[in-house]
This record gives sequence, C-alpha cells and structure tokens, in this order.
Amino acid sequence: MQKKLKNKYKQYKDKYVLTKQIYNSIRENIKVRGERGDKYLSYKDYTAILTAYLDKMVEEVAINQEVVNMPLNLGSLFIKKLPHKRPFHVRMDLEKSNEINELVLYKVPILDDEYTKLVWERPYKYSKFKVLPLNKFKRKIKHER
Repeated sequence: MQKKLKNKYKQYKDKYVLTKQIYNSIRENIKVRGERGDKYLSYKDYTAILTAYLDKMVEEVAINQEVVNMPLNLGSLFIKKLPHKRPFHVRMDLEKSNEINELVLYKVPILDDEYTKLVWERPYKYSKFKVLPLNKFKRKIKHER
C-alpha cells in the first residue's frame, strides 16, 4: 500500500498539483455530518475551507509578524527582514528604447535599507515545494509598509 502511494505522487515531482486534483483524490474520504445524515464535502465547500485557512495564515504571518507552524510537520513560515546588498537596481526605459531602437537602461536607487522576505523553513523532503499564496503575501506585506 505504501509503495503504491509513493508511486502515485512521484508523477507530480516537478509539477504543480491543482486543487481540483487534490480534491478528486480525497473526496471519497471526506464526509460531513448533517441534520439528515452524512454527505460528501462539495468542491465549493472544500475550496472555501482552504481559502479561509490560507487567508488566516497570510494574516498571521504578514500582519501579525508571527511564526506559523504548518500542519503535518511541513515546517514553519515567517517573515524575515534582510539588508539590501546593492544600492541600486537597473530599469529599462521602454519609450526611449522604442524611439532609438536600442536598449536604454538606467540605475534607480533603492531607498529602503532592508527588504522583506517570506521564509519557509521546511524539511529536506519538501525542499522543492513552494508557497502558493505568495501573491497574497506580497500584497499584504506591501499594504502593511
């Protein structure tokens, strides 16, 4: 049984797994008690629960600046402030580049002393995993500054 499960998830090693695929693989195992009897959890309810959990996690990490321990020993998420290593970054001027038909670059100073980074300390076996609600984290962090 264990070998069968390992082979099943090996096919997704370097790919994203969609929420719908996860739901389809576990939907027979999730039942909800109701007034009239047990029923299967719908996909709409499943995504609502998952979204609420991720929103709460984003709020805890980005706004409250706390360390969140992920379930099933997946590690912990937190925000770390790091100093900039370079005083400027390079931007491309599209309008001038189109006028001259050459690439026009200019240096823009970095005004902040430090930048904010989302860190996921995870065990080695999850080293290739990514934090998927990253866009939500970026928006919340930018809003809090």
